[in-house]
Amino acid sequence: MKKHKLSFLLLILLIMPGCAFAEQVGDSVNFATDTASYMQKLNEFGQEAQTWVTDAATDPEAREALKDKLVALKEESAQYASLQVPEYAADLHQKIAGYNDTLQQGLDQAIANVEEGKAAFESTGIPDTINQVNELMNQLNQLIPN
Repeated sequence: MKKHKLSFLLLILLIMPGCAFAEQVGDSVNFATDTASYMQKLNEFGQEAQTWVTDAATDPEAREALKDKLVALKEESAQYASLQVPEYAADLHQKIAGYNDTLQQGLDQAIANVEEGKAAFESTGIPDTINQVNELMNQLNQLIPN
């Protein structure tokens, strides 16, 4: 009986580190997927933003839709900031988090601008921040072997 207990304990000790490794791999995959998705959403937002702003200048419904999109992007940005970050990606996440801080401030200003009937992106820095994130994404894509 003692031999079986010892064997069982040994089996558990061998399996547990493997589970931790699998969990770390899963966290890494989730982080990479979530980061790529977030960066893609920023890219799409940047591509569509000028059209939305143009429409919002003359159409109250478009203005409200733009405000909703700004609020949604702000929420997305906040969610990204709370991701579990694998150790190897801490520097990358820190860089993106810095852009997010700037983006959050710009989004707050853009929402205020829309509410006041001003040009949404006037003096917000949002287009520049999105361009910086896109540049970072381009650099990351160059690191991926073909």
